[in-house]
Amino acid sequence: MMIWEQAGILLCTGVLLLLSAIICIGVVRRKKSKQKVSQMEMSRKIELLNELSEPFGFFYDEREDVFSSYRDAWQRKNGYTELFDKAAASANMIIDAWPVYFDYAGKTWLVEFWKGQYGINTGGEVGIYRTEEPVSPYFYPVAHFEAAEDDEMPIICCRLERKGKKVYEYCERHWWLTGFRMGTFSKPSDLRLLATLNFEEPQMAQALFEGLRRSGEPRSKYRICGREVCVQMDFSKKQAPLIGLHRFFVQLINRFYCRCYLILTKPFTNTAERMVFLYYLLPGCFRRMLRLASGHYQMR
Repeated sequence: MMIWEQAGILLCTGVLLLLSAIICIGVVRRKKSKQKVSQMEMSRKIELLNELSEPFGFFYDEREDVFSSYRDAWQRKNGYTELFDKAAASANMIIDAWPVYFDYAGKTWLVEFWKGQYGINTGGEVGIYRTEEPVSPYFYPVAHFEAAEDDEMPIICCRLERKGKKVYEYCERHWWLTGFRMGTFSKPSDLRLLATLNFEEPQMAQALFEGLRRSGEPRSKYRICGREVCVQMDFSKKQAPLIGLHRFFVQLINRFYCRCYLILTKPFTNTAERMVFLYYLLPGCFRRMLRLASGHYQMR
């Protein structure tokens, strides 16, 4: 009996020593990481963050304090299929999606609007895709859409608001205009996405407008003026009970992760400083967070 008691004492002592060593290493690493970030110029922090973010298809915009997507991001090669939206919750993304399909110039087009919680990011997206030839509505759920080419991209103006306050605002010729605010938690119903798409041809704007009418959303949420189509996405669709329950639990996890991020990266308050600090402290966690910022494209 004494042998087992001694073995238990030795095991407990070993575990305590290991935990103490891990804590000491963590404290030292945190201190060194904090000093390294504090001694860097802000311009260098932003430059480093963009260098680290570029392989994920994003850049950090200090003016809007969000991550946004490059026009030639690697996600462009992958296109889009409806499966990505259906699998979003499994990747900690609780989002509202508004897909709009229409035919124009011998192709089927998809313009889709998203808003919601992407892991620990509050964000919004507007994407435009098309097929090489017309697709029957019956096959929309399984069809694969390619990203719009350079000469097919409209000018997209997009503004995301959270409880009436601006999260970001952009206006660019793009195929996938995005914005993700790191460490901010939101319910999709807290968000309003305002988007305007300006096309080269008024006929294409009219085709999108007809697609919006067929989407079944309220007529008050969109309008057309010549080559411009304006959309207001300030609603959240009601979910089936089991899906709603799943989304609720995923949001609990997202809220917890947001708080962990904010606590872990104290005393820094600027996103660039928080993220560079996290890169030095926990590089694996840093990479994971940027993958979440990639939204549904990370499920490919």
